Amino acid sequence: MHRKVTTTVRVKLHSLTERKARLIEREYDTFQDAVHGDDANLYSATKQQAGKVRSNKNPREDTEQPVVLRNDCITIEHDEDTVLSSWWFKLPIYNPERDRGDSIWVPVHVPEKDTHLLQDEYICDSELVHRDGEWYVHLVCTRSVAVADEYDDVLAVDMGAKWIAVSAFLSDRDTQFHGAEVRRVREHYKQLRKSIGKAKIRSGAQVIERLGDKESRTVEHELHQVANELVARARERNAVIVFGDMTGLRFDNDKGRYVNDKTHKMPYAKLATILTYKAHLDGRECLPVNEADTSVTCWRCGSQNTSRDVQGRLECGDCGLEDNADKNGASNIGKRAVGKDIQSPLSTVGAVVAQPETQVRLEGTNGEIEPANSPEDVGLTLSEGSPRLQSWE
Repeated sequence: MHRKVTTTVRVKLHSLTERKARLIEREYDTFQDAVHGDDANLYSATKQQAGKVRSNKNPREDTEQPVVLRNDCITIEHDEDTVLSSWWFKLPIYNPERDRGDSIWVPVHVPEKDTHLLQDEYICDSELVHRDGEWYVHLVCTRSVAVADEYDDVLAVDMGAKWIAVSAFLSDRDTQFHGAEVRRVREHYKQLRKSIGKAKIRSGAQVIERLGDKESRTVEHELHQVANELVARARERNAVIVFGDMTGLRFDNDKGRYVNDKTHKMPYAKLATILTYKAHLDGRECLPVNEADTSVTCWRCGSQNTSRDVQGRLECGDCGLEDNADKNGASNIGKRAVGKDIQSPLSTVGAVVAQPETQVRLEGTNGEIEPANSPEDVGLTLSEGSPRLQSWE
């Protein structure tokens, strides 16, 4: 089984001559005019991309957009014999001296770890970016990677506001909580924005300029850390990763200002993207699972006669379960991924068709232990082998 993986490689332009620097700056500035509706002389393919940015994004006048470089117009080459640089990038530009489209070769620095990605068949449409006085090209590389189609366990991930991710193995419900730092960073900058709003206009503007995009960069770093932790956990047990699909969470879901503020600003989609990317690079599948009712359903008996008098604690009125609410949600996500109906007791579910080497087993309503069911819902195949007895507390 293969999956497409997209990686962005940031290469830095260096040692530019005055002429090349001037041409690049002109192309960048003219692109900004074009995306805001002005008629501009640009390289023809780049001008087409400017039109797409204008129609798709409708960018504000006070924002700058990266120059979109069409993949058939760019090339990167490696040459150890050149003194100035071993990597060179062909950048399409409009040449006002010739009054037509042209291209220039510029020296670039490529991170050593990414050199294997820079093959023409991998490179897609990319971007020219200007940041802190330096020029960069963000090369978007897409390639196919092999992922396993048989697994010994399921690692279910429940995303939330208090913890950005709670992961639990389906076999024994071994659980870890991830991402407390994400919540702390978000709250810190929320309070900082409040204080800026109360400050004098000049001092508030100075703070905003100093902060820049520090919050988003810090949060993204933490999300990468969380994704690394989840993939490492799955690797230990050869587990497939499944996570609750939170698409549509923010639509028609008004729960008051306080709750809305927390749920609407947590980066669920970004974490899902990063986690899927890292899992595929690790050679394992990562799949979204419908999350409906997983937070209000008892994982043990399937009842929705539950209460959360304390936000982080779930109590079942039918079977008497008392459990961490996020752990309960993760368990339901894992059960749904392998075809268990979380609305009915485990003993009423159909026949067992998979016998994983590390047996995926669940505890039924009356304390019985049974293997997980067919993983047809998300197309999983647990690896076959001799069942192993599990110890249950």
